Amino acid sequence: MQESTPTELFPPRKVWFKTYGCQMNYHDSERMLHHLKQCNFTTTDSQEAADLIIFNTCSVRDLANQKFYSHVGETKKLKAKVAVAGCIAQTEGKELLKKYPQIDFTLGTDVIDNISEMVYRSYNGEDRFSVNTWDKSSDYSIETQINHGTPSAFVNIMKGCDKFCSYCIVPFTRGREKSRKLVEVVKDVARLVENSGIQEVTLLGQNVNSFGKDNDETFAGLIKELDKINGLKLIRYTTSHPYDVTDEMIEIHGSVQKLAPHLHLPIQSGSNTVLKRMLRQYSVEHYLSLLERLRKVNPSMVITSDIIAGFPNETEAEHQQTMALLDAAQFDFIYSYAFSVRRGTKAAKIEDVLTDDIRGRRLREIQLHQLKIQEKIRAQMVGKTYRVLVDGQNDLKGEKKWKGRTTCNRLVHFLPDIEKFSPDLLWHWVDVQVISSTALSSQGQMIFDHGK
Repeated sequence: MQESTPTELFPPRKVWFKTYGCQMNYHDSERMLHHLKQCNFTTTDSQEAADLIIFNTCSVRDLANQKFYSHVGETKKLKAKVAVAGCIAQTEGKELLKKYPQIDFTLGTDVIDNISEMVYRSYNGEDRFSVNTWDKSSDYSIETQINHGTPSAFVNIMKGCDKFCSYCIVPFTRGREKSRKLVEVVKDVARLVENSGIQEVTLLGQNVNSFGKDNDETFAGLIKELDKINGLKLIRYTTSHPYDVTDEMIEIHGSVQKLAPHLHLPIQSGSNTVLKRMLRQYSVEHYLSLLERLRKVNPSMVITSDIIAGFPNETEAEHQQTMALLDAAQFDFIYSYAFSVRRGTKAAKIEDVLTDDIRGRRLREIQLHQLKIQEKIRAQMVGKTYRVLVDGQNDLKGEKKWKGRTTCNRLVHFLPDIEKFSPDLLWHWVDVQVISSTALSSQGQMIFDHGK
């Protein structure tokens, strides 16, 4: 396939985007939008005004699936062309065309950079089609494309996953692990800093810990090289697998100044027997030892995680082990979900005795218990000062407040003080002293403006 189609072939048109799921999907949407801009497309917030509607889908969680099916069903009366990209398109592309006659074409995760060609084919009369060919090459090389004009950027450093956890569809939608070359990523980030004013990057991958294995490089080695880039202020990354957390990875959290003091490390369950059925390849004891070592090298370390409630045939005792894990781990935040079947995974073949009511109850118990833990943890923020990148404003109880996330990824709101500081703080780095906190956010007072 060609990677692009000449811009002059396209008259001005408008595109409406909807992205579901993880940061990787948002990164993919950025790439597609970059290519579409070369084809005279501009974005619109109105489906009715759009010439092209694109849904970039996620199949990891059932909620994202159901939202997409509902939203695409609402497009049947619109005149725009409709395209579906992402994970659902990768696994169900032809079925989507059969089920929804309003869909003009689908494109899988490996062919998003061919969006221009597909648009050209569709607008030039080709009947409804689906493309999801896997990239069979051993190399993985891309250049990050951004369109948002902010100082933050997602940078994809690898794709795919080799873990094949029993509940997870990712290896079937994203393929096996492939890493970019370390030198390519460093040049990519340096270019973003120099040419686009990027100051904060989030490195993306289904399992960033595995970066470089196919090139005899390491993720920690990449972080150390990125730390040398002048003008880059903060490095974040997601997501990690506990099995692949190395001694070197732990060490950099105590030595690399630009690395955010935050790690998202999914545990999924507090029961070793459930973890074994999930094929997670580690024990609760090993996981907790990782947290202990991380907090030893960096006492300010903030840990977040994922929890699945009601994995097939989970007993009440196994559920209670997860509740106990929350107390032991002291997570700053968790993403928690009731188990939902993903077709094609090993877990989908398990004969399961649990009901939706049981899963729902266990999920609520996990969430309520975690909120109590978070409330106590966040209370310790009061009186402390945090560096924040201001990313917008919220109207809270009639007051318009600035908001942003600390380097450890906690949400903070604060009132503008226009007598002391600039009235427009968007994308400024500021120091905020926390004056009150809840389980989910904090209120603060700005004490210094570092500017953009």
